[in-house]
Amino acid sequence: MDKDTALVCIVGAGPAGLVLAHILHQSNISFVILEREQSGELRSRTKAGLIEQRAVAALRPFGLADTITERGGRNGICEFRIDGEVIVCDYGAPSDDGQGHYIYPQQELVGDWADALVAKGGQIRFGVKVVDVAENETDVEVRAVTAANDEPFTVRAEAVVACDGAGSVVARAAGFETFEVAHPFRWLAVIAAIAPPSPRTVYALHPRGFAGQFRRSATSTRYYLEVPITDKLADWPDERIWAELEERMAIPDQLPLVRGNLIERDFLDLRVRVREPMQRGRIFLAGDAAHMVTPAGAKGMNMAIQDAIELAAGLCERYGGAANGDRLGSYTASRLPDIWRYQEFSNWMLSILHAGPAGQTDKQDFVHRLRRARLDRMINDPVYARWFGRTYSGS
Repeated sequence: MDKDTALVCIVGAGPAGLVLAHILHQSNISFVILEREQSGELRSRTKAGLIEQRAVAALRPFGLADTITERGGRNGICEFRIDGEVIVCDYGAPSDDGQGHYIYPQQELVGDWADALVAKGGQIRFGVKVVDVAENETDVEVRAVTAANDEPFTVRAEAVVACDGAGSVVARAAGFETFEVAHPFRWLAVIAAIAPPSPRTVYALHPRGFAGQFRRSATSTRYYLEVPITDKLADWPDERIWAELEERMAIPDQLPLVRGNLIERDFLDLRVRVREPMQRGRIFLAGDAAHMVTPAGAKGMNMAIQDAIELAAGLCERYGGAANGDRLGSYTASRLPDIWRYQEFSNWMLSILHAGPAGQTDKQDFVHRLRRARLDRMINDPVYARWFGRTYSGS
């Protein structure tokens, strides 16, 4: 059996795990990352891309913002389409620099950070699947197997940080309490191999359901469709997807959407989850392992980054020269208020986007008028518009 030791064992090389590792490396605190995927798979699947201003500002002192600011884009305008109208929202205007979000694909950002960490000598064990954790009085044993041949692998560490996503093996094994709600609808998410038809984020509020268009790269565009929770992927062939997008996103005097090859498709079941506390003994949770938020509002990666920065500060204080555990001990108390604010904003966004119970026309008509009223207030009330702009862009 292969064995390793480190002060900190990080499970998962996503945004939270990599930000945490970079900061620990800069503070000369030993760590190892255990990542289930192989290194070449980190960039293989298109993921989120909107990054808040405050997340970028928080990354700058650690040299982790350069790839975003130098290679990414900016967007501060979105549009809502409803009842044949286009309502343009300059949400960047109330933000600190007037420019709104940064845009850089999460899979590219993770790949960049992983490459940079390895180049500096940081230890990432790729192709290692964690199966259990066991804590004792002096350390934590992380039990894993190699993905290639199921060979047992063990790490002993003084602290373990679970950054292994919504299905966190570590969180389940350690028995963290979970608060969870499942919404009675889902999104069909597809990636089209076409240049974004518009630089803007588009939210289409159709009586039959929400549709969305999001820029991901110069050659790919993400689309969402609100669909019944009972639907299967086989119910949505390419032709039906494009027809439904065209119907829901149509506005007068505009040409139909440019169609292209759909290179990815999947369902997003809209569950929200918070595990609290986010720490138990020597085991800590960060990112999706600690909390899951719907894609509405694009907050997931931003929450993960903020978790990692706060947790890194506590770990550096505890295992660095100060040898003080006060900040580490207050990690949950520091993060939970912000996490619940993110959850509330995402839930508010859903109240605007979604059409209501499928097949219940009277309820859908009522819900549609409510979301129109919310949208009108957001656009026309200066105070409400400022709140939306600053909260959405994270300034």
